Amino acid sequence: MSFDFRTELGKITPRIAQGAKVYIWGCGANWEPICKMYKYLVDVNIDDCIDGFIDNDVNKQGTTFHGKRVYAISDIDTDNSVILISIASHQTNEEILSQLLSYDMYYRNSVFIVGYFFIILMRYEYERLLQFKDKYKGKRCFIIGNGPSLLASDLDKLKDEITFATNKIYLMFDKTKWRPSYYVCGDGHVFAQIQNEISKYIKCPAFYPLHAILSSDNFNLTNFFYYALDDRAFWRPNMKPTFSEEIFILYWGATVSYECMQLAAYMGFSEIYLLGIDNTCFAREVKLNGEIVYGNSEKTHFTKEYTTTDIYPSLTDGSNAAYQTAREYCEQHNIKIRNATRGGALEIFERVDFDGLF
Repeated sequence: MSFDFRTELGKITPRIAQGAKVYIWGCGANWEPICKMYKYLVDVNIDDCIDGFIDNDVNKQGTTFHGKRVYAISDIDTDNSVILISIASHQTNEEILSQLLSYDMYYRNSVFIVGYFFIILMRYEYERLLQFKDKYKGKRCFIIGNGPSLLASDLDKLKDEITFATNKIYLMFDKTKWRPSYYVCGDGHVFAQIQNEISKYIKCPAFYPLHAILSSDNFNLTNFFYYALDDRAFWRPNMKPTFSEEIFILYWGATVSYECMQLAAYMGFSEIYLLGIDNTCFAREVKLNGEIVYGNSEKTHFTKEYTTTDIYPSLTDGSNAAYQTAREYCEQHNIKIRNATRGGALEIFERVDFDGLF
């Protein structure tokens, strides 16, 4: 499913089907992040998809911007045009919309404010993600953590299973022929650190949050899907997150494994097994009341090569709240989540013996 800007724009305005030209109102600095967003998320040069720019500044009219001519509004055929405003100012948008009323151009019909550049992309991704809805209905999967209990020999047993892996799992690749079915990196800070390694080692379909991709200085990954990460659980004093049923928006839960659980439930798995999610071995963690708790900094992950940032400590209270939400949701929807981790401190889910699953 390849992205075509005019096709996607045509889903929200009938003028595209009538052959309308597409103009961008405003040739200023805000156009740069819009171009970056389209290049990173759908690998499209949006400059190639438009017919020109419009600006009220007479000094800009008649010049070129991003290789396209800049017009005055009076220079174009407004009866056969669609205009997208690239300016972020709410007041300026109101003024432009009022100005266009005199040309019988109306908001959400032939004129769209800057937020629609994002809306078009999210509507496209929503439809693209539908391919995963109940794709594995009734089957089982494994969500692989990066805890110190994770063994290469255990991963060898999963070569024929559907698995989700995260973050720096590639540090285990030299010890096993197993490779994940899906990969998730949900932390923007981690993503910035390891993007080059992801490009080198991760070949399966991957899922990344928008904020991580758009914060990148040079995003060049392929075979990926993007989602909006909703972190409004931070607003709640008890920090209890929501569980998503539409994966173009996933909910933050202080651990990337929670995002994997939401993906797995959406894909229709009836059995979800956790492996290598120790939930205890952190150098530092911060409790909900702000208290800092120090752990064993020598055994935080499956290898000493797995380094973490000193800035962001773990938030176990938050991840435990997310796990509790996942358990409640899955119990209500006849999905079994079982913890097959060898040891660790995650007791929210019923434990099973990993070796007994084969």
